[in-house]
Amino acid sequence: MKRPVVSIVILCHNDRKYLARCVASLRRHTRIPHELVFVDNGSGDGVIEDLRRFRKTYPWPVRILRNRENRFFAGGNNQGIRVARGRYLMLLNADTVVTPGWLDELVTCAEARPNLGLLGPYTNHAAGPQVLLPPRYRDLDGLPRWARSWAAPRRGKVRLVPSLIGFCVLVPRAAADRVGLLDDGFGPGGFEDYDYCLRMRLAGFELGIAEAVYVHHFGGRGYVNMRYDKLREGNREL
Repeated sequence: MKRPVVSIVILCHNDRKYLARCVASLRRHTRIPHELVFVDNGSGDGVIEDLRRFRKTYPWPVRILRNRENRFFAGGNNQGIRVARGRYLMLLNADTVVTPGWLDELVTCAEARPNLGLLGPYTNHAAGPQVLLPPRYRDLDGLPRWARSWAAPRRGKVRLVPSLIGFCVLVPRAAADRVGLLDDGFGPGGFEDYDYCLRMRLAGFELGIAEAVYVHHFGGRGYVNMRYDKLREGNREL
């Protein structure tokens, strides 16, 4: 089997309704050769049925990894990274909706700047410089049309930033090989993406936003029924 350009690693943990929408947008808007690597982090909502269906019907290769318990963001993504075959790694949350040409543009920008270690999109829900508020589209039906108009004058442009949020981040294989995996000592509560950004910068890599790319993010679905503020406090200290 020919090696994919990008391996898209998607964690699943009781977010079945979001995942179906995410995969539908991937099917519609992703043209570059890729594979999907699903990591089911102990879901109890029957998502495995959907994953098996995606494996049969999705137009590109699909791989499924299953955990009996939730290994959280770092642990789950690390599993996906270990089996991924692409020249680029894309860590993508299940509660996202991608837009036309999103992945082609990210890869094009990364290939034009070999010193980029991490590259992300603009979005409606994150922290820091990636957020565009208020959203410029009324609903998800209008998102693709708006995203095309947003992208047209910005193609090829990269805005360098000090950090990115891990809901949607492209990682060149060479950078990942040099810096290593995410630190799964963080557990739930975030900050593993900030840590990874710091490690990339210490290794001499740049971080950037592909200015033509926009990905909708529902946000916060991985922390339902958790003491989120307390978890973040501990991970911030770490």
